[in-house]
Amino acid sequence: MGDPWTYLRPEAPAFAEWKEKGSRFLGHAGPIDSPSGALAFLDGLRRRYHDATHHCWAYRSGWLDALESRFSDDGEPSRTAGQPILQAMEARGVSDACVVVVRYFGGIKLGPGGLARAYRTAAAQALEAARLAPHVIHVEAEVAIPYGMQGLLRREAERVGADLEDVGYEGRLTLRAKVPKGRWTEFESALSALSESCGGGVTWKLR
Repeated sequence: MGDPWTYLRPEAPAFAEWKEKGSRFLGHAGPIDSPSGALAFLDGLRRRYHDATHHCWAYRSGWLDALESRFSDDGEPSRTAGQPILQAMEARGVSDACVVVVRYFGGIKLGPGGLARAYRTAAAQALEAARLAPHVIHVEAEVAIPYGMQGLLRREAERVGADLEDVGYEGRLTLRAKVPKGRWTEFESALSALSESCGGGVTWKLR
């Protein structure tokens, strides 16, 4: 993605199928809002494909310091299924998502390398089929500013891609700022400059 504060997440569930030496690998990718959402997504697919040989999965929730991830091989040899699925997600910069690959065994063993490639491919194709949308990590702050300076503040907000929402007026205008985290330092410097220009009349605090 380039921006470390931006990641991709699926907007809706998606499906892709991969076949390898008679085995079918059914890849399902879906959005989640928490780790418990990943387990609910998995449970639904286990019920749907109750006769499958394996239900291998991985999820990623949150981002950077708040990132949580898990995976399961569900009976396949260690690290030949869940980890390759997770690696497919990492390669695309995907989070807030769960990927489940359901396997129907076709009678021919693939070996550890073949298994890992098949699970990774099914996961990657499911993610390719998903509508992946960028999600930007934001910093939220409450800014108080003299009413006559709001035009300058809005100009700085527009420059860094921040959203402003009016929340009140008691002597000064109070606004809620939602700033892309990668631009926060730049925006805070602009707030400092505005405050210095009016004798400290601009204040802010993180929410």
